[in-house]
Amino acid sequence: MSKLVKIILGAIGAVVVLAVAAVVVFILTRDDAPEAVDLETTVARIEAAEAGGDDTGEPSATEPSEPAAGGEDTGTTSSTDGDGTAATEPDGPTTGAEAVDADAGQTDAETPSEGQTVDAGAGLAGVWTVEVSENPGDLQGEPTVSFAGFRVDEVLNNIGDFTAVGRTARVSGSIELSDTALVAATVEVQMGTLATDNSFRDGRIYQALNTGEFPLATFTLVEPVELPAGMAGGEAFSGSAVGDLTVKGTTNRVTFDLQAQLVGDRIVAVGSSDVVFSDFGVTAPTAPIVVSVEDHGVMEFQLLFTRP
Repeated sequence: MSKLVKIILGAIGAVVVLAVAAVVVFILTRDDAPEAVDLETTVARIEAAEAGGDDTGEPSATEPSEPAAGGEDTGTTSSTDGDGTAATEPDGPTTGAEAVDADAGQTDAETPSEGQTVDAGAGLAGVWTVEVSENPGDLQGEPTVSFAGFRVDEVLNNIGDFTAVGRTARVSGSIELSDTALVAATVEVQMGTLATDNSFRDGRIYQALNTGEFPLATFTLVEPVELPAGMAGGEAFSGSAVGDLTVKGTTNRVTFDLQAQLVGDRIVAVGSSDVVFSDFGVTAPTAPIVVSVEDHGVMEFQLLFTRP
């Protein structure tokens, strides 16, 4: 092989190495890490998303009502005389006496105000299940869906500090509420679907967690959590939840900082807990570009619960 050919091949090799290194650096540092979960921020995003469009499928107040069965227009009120002749009354405000008669067949319960979707008599008691999104979108952005994940600090070669955030919308579970407390909760996370901002890191994470053998992480509440009396009316809760967390087949008792609030007909809950990886038999994954990875991190979740 001639000297010129060796020089050319060496130059090509150097260019390829530099290109690969540049791509890796770009992938690892292209975006700032998403912010940690926060109830106020999540609620604001959900309310903004709901205000951005009406997906209920129900007719708006400005649309005419559909004709009733038989071709009658629901815009008028009809009644039947004793001889079978239909007497039609025009729309218009009812008098006080008419209002009393109209309400005679109704229950004593008050008509819910706009935006109030939980029966005040029933309160929040019952079982609520995690709302799962089939199309969760970009979980590294500003998600308004249920998800769980982790945050861990890294030091990258020639780059500096970086926070890796992995998330997945593949979560399931339920909670049970009494009139005054959260009495039970179970959540499962499919660990093999966690995703950060690059697939190279994801593969190392799956290896560290051995997701092939241990695909699920679970959390089970072990102590009731007292709730504020006004939670059914929209008052926010802030406190902690103690339970058993199982990761990679190892179970430890952990405490999650927990925030929750009723928003429309959903309970929005966010929480986080510091964990030491070695407590669960996990060794922090590394790569050539990674100088060091913290031996601890944060597990976090944002869950939306609905009642069947």
